[in-house]
Amino acid sequence: MDVSGLTISQVRDLLRCPDDIDAALLDILDADSRAGVRRLVLKERRRRKSVTAERARLEKMRALEKQLHERGLCRIAGVDEAGRGPLAGPVVAAAVILPREVVIPGLNDSKVLTPDRRSSLYARITETTVAHGIGEASAEEIDRINILQATYLAMRRAIKRLDVPPDHVLVDGAGVPGSPYRESAVIDGDAVSLSIAAASILAKVTRDRQMAAFHKEFPEYGFADHKGYGSADHRRALRVHGPCRIHRLSFNGVRSANHTGSAPEFSGTTGGTADEDGRPPRAGNVQTQLFRTGRRGENAAAAMLAKTGYRILRRNYRAGGGEIDLIVSRGPILAFVEVKTAAAKGFGPPEVRVTREKKRQIARTASAYLQRHPAPDLAPRFDVIAVHFGDGSPRIRHLESAFRPEI
Repeated sequence: MDVSGLTISQVRDLLRCPDDIDAALLDILDADSRAGVRRLVLKERRRRKSVTAERARLEKMRALEKQLHERGLCRIAGVDEAGRGPLAGPVVAAAVILPREVVIPGLNDSKVLTPDRRSSLYARITETTVAHGIGEASAEEIDRINILQATYLAMRRAIKRLDVPPDHVLVDGAGVPGSPYRESAVIDGDAVSLSIAAASILAKVTRDRQMAAFHKEFPEYGFADHKGYGSADHRRALRVHGPCRIHRLSFNGVRSANHTGSAPEFSGTTGGTADEDGRPPRAGNVQTQLFRTGRRGENAAAAMLAKTGYRILRRNYRAGGGEIDLIVSRGPILAFVEVKTAAAKGFGPPEVRVTREKKRQIARTASAYLQRHPAPDLAPRFDVIAVHFGDGSPRIRHLESAFRPEI
């Protein structure tokens, strides 16, 4: 090709189709007397060097999968998680099976990518995969079975949601979740395996989007900014508002928050149940057991209310220095519900522990709620639900209009 008569603009247009330019033509352009042409050639050479380095990096990250492919294993699932360290929100895991020869430029450990880059790669990965699955374990499950076991639980759920069964599973970290398939633990797997890196991106983006949604429900904590991690702003919000329903009550940063609200009731043992895979809950200290039992009672009360036609508006609503366990509505009624839980005999009816000061606190919090969420067509009511955990199913009594508000 004779390029001597091309203008600099025409050379720039020519280099926009780099696949049509061979090394010999670049050498010719590089010998051009015009500095502008030589700068364009230098830019193209740097681009080609970057592309070559990226292909080499991706090929290196394919080494584990390639070894398994050579053993006749076709569907290799990479598994990774996001959210082991935060004080709030679920732990999320992803499982990804990539096509054998796929090339996704920029695919890397999610921790080294910007949010925008993760989002664009998320779209490319989900369009490209042979199969992918997302699993999670809630804050309640984390409190009940500990963060490590909850992480493995989320991973098993992600693997279970793959559309096709994997021949082998590569798991980021030092342990494996115990799925029904052959598994290998890979230290720093999200940096050395394409499949695990893809899973790390899906898990991270999914969890970040969940925390952004939780921010709309609990804006006072700033979840959209810190994603539940223990930032200074998050810890400050915990001291002011106390934990909400997605906080991990067994985590020290939550337990030690010196907030002004009330804690759930505790008496006796936790009576916790095993997770879906049969693992028993870990024994915790008294403070952890206190929160677990209170949360179990609130869950039982919320389930009973939902079955009887109530709509759950808020849980663990905090304002004005107090907390209301449940805010519900049904027909013309707006009920502010205090849940009292007992797990052993000898403590008397739980509802008698709604002291005069507690009633005043509930009334102040209800007033703050109504200021933020006016409901002129609804008639406010103050209820108490007593939950007792014995040997069998919980016994629940709902006391409607249990007390009048006191300020």
